[in-house]
Amino acid sequence: MLYVVTFLVLSPPFSLAFTADEVKNLTKYIFDTNAYDESLRPASNQVSPTDLKVSFNLLSINKLDELEEKLVTTAYLTLSWKDEFLIWDTTEFRINKLTLPQNWVWKPDFVLKNGFTEFKELGGSFYYVVLAFDGTLSWKPYQVFQSQCSIDVTYFPFDTQTCNIQFTMWSHYTYQVTLSSSSSSVEMGDYKVNKVWKITSTSQNIDNSGSNSIVTYTLNLKRKPGFYVENLVTPILFLGVLNILVFIIPADAGEKMSYCITVALGFIVFLTIVSSELPANSDNTPYLSKYLQIQIFMGGIALVISAIQLRLRHKSEEQKVYTPFKLLVKAAFCETVKANVSCKDKSIPVHGQNKEDGDTEEYDDSISWNDVSSAIDFVMFWIYIFVYCISTITIMTILQN
Repeated sequence: MLYVVTFLVLSPPFSLAFTADEVKNLTKYIFDTNAYDESLRPASNQVSPTDLKVSFNLLSINKLDELEEKLVTTAYLTLSWKDEFLIWDTTEFRINKLTLPQNWVWKPDFVLKNGFTEFKELGGSFYYVVLAFDGTLSWKPYQVFQSQCSIDVTYFPFDTQTCNIQFTMWSHYTYQVTLSSSSSSVEMGDYKVNKVWKITSTSQNIDNSGSNSIVTYTLNLKRKPGFYVENLVTPILFLGVLNILVFIIPADAGEKMSYCITVALGFIVFLTIVSSELPANSDNTPYLSKYLQIQIFMGGIALVISAIQLRLRHKSEEQKVYTPFKLLVKAAFCETVKANVSCKDKSIPVHGQNKEDGDTEEYDDSISWNDVSSAIDFVMFWIYIFVYCISTITIMTILQN
């Protein structure tokens, strides 16, 4: 209690309550007696520039639209400057600070330079400014900002984006109004975490070297990939495995072609989904789209090979198997299909002819078109496993890094 009494006794008169009549007298003194002109830049010497202190207070990231390359944020700016025509003597008026409608005083034409929608001034008719006895004004316009943001989706869905929010003095030149910062970076004390994007870092840059002062606030964003990994990446990887299983299905099963077409259509559907979520430009293509294109290409090759394979499988057994196909069967099964001839079996010559040559001829005659079909499945199965593993590991490593 003693501290409160001491504070009230020692405090100057303007720290106590004041009446409405005193406020009316002060506003009449400022705007009528002194004939305040809100269109005049608040500097007695019009040669010296007005220093405008700026800070950007980010509240939330509403949306980052990859298709339109638009960043939507909710934030408010804190602008402060000194008006040399709005100073009063506190011994005559006991008021320390005064709240006034923003249109009553001069305010900077501070605008969003890289806006996405219509060009308009900050604030509104219902906004107020806080005026101190020494002429210092504080203005906090709150707004939903829609700014342009160039999107690079090369590493989608593990991508990072850098978005700039630029403000400038539109009508006042640098020699009239200069910008300075009242904070070291973007203020995020009241920031609400976004569910899709994580802010890794922020920065600001003030440029007073040009004809108009510009302040740029940079947001470095990293996508949270959990949703896309579960609903997009994982199904694509499983579809790649299904692409390999085409060559496990026997040619006699009758569903080989329809299965192959179904898998290829699945890849096309996922490619459509990825394309619909990303901007349509030719500057950068996601590695994930390239991976899908590889899988679609492999599915097309599998479809062609399956068609040829079925054609060969249903050839007449009386028709002689061509030499290239015999070599393919030997390479695939190490010459042990029907003749059960070992690859390493060495025989003793009889009557001037190697027994091995006889066995080889007998083995060649025993190769059927069914063996050719099985050999194609065997070879293509391992080729597809190799290509799938190499392409998947390469793409995933690039995306993760």
